[in-house]
Amino acid sequence: MSTRILAALLFSPLLFSCGDEGTISYKEKMPPAVPGNLEAVAGSQQITLTWDKVGNASSYRIYWNTQEITENLKQITDAEGDPNTSITVQTIKDNVTNPYVHTGLTPGTKYHYRVAAFNQAGSKGLSSEASGTAIP
Repeated sequence: MSTRILAALLFSPLLFSCGDEGTISYKEKMPPAVPGNLEAVAGSQQITLTWDKVGNASSYRIYWNTQEITENLKQITDAEGDPNTSITVQTIKDNVTNPYVHTGLTPGTKYHYRVAAFNQAGSKGLSSEASGTAIP
C-alpha cells in the first residue's frame, strides 16, 4: 500500500470529525436527504403542511403553485429573481417550520407543494408533491 493511500486512510476520519469552530462536520458536507411523506391538509383559507424531519437539515424551503410543479430544484432556483422566466413556482424560505401553515389562500383553489431540505452543502432535491384545496 502506498504511503499516500495509508495517510489518507489514517487522517480522513480526523478531517470529517473535528468539532472545532470553523470546521465542517462530515454530515454538513453532505446535502440532506429529500424530505419524505409531505402532506397538505386543507383548512379555512389555509393549508397545513407536514413532512418527515431530515436529520442534518438546517433549513427547509417550500415551493408552491396553483398548478402541478413539474420543474426540478435547479430549474426553480435558477429562475428565482429572473423577470424573463416562465416558471411561476413561488418559494417560501423564511421561518419555515414543520408543520407549516400557509395562510391567506383563496377558497376553492387547489395548491400544489414540494419541500426541499438544505444545509451548508445545499440540497438533494424536492419532495414528492402534495396538494390541497383551501376551504372557506
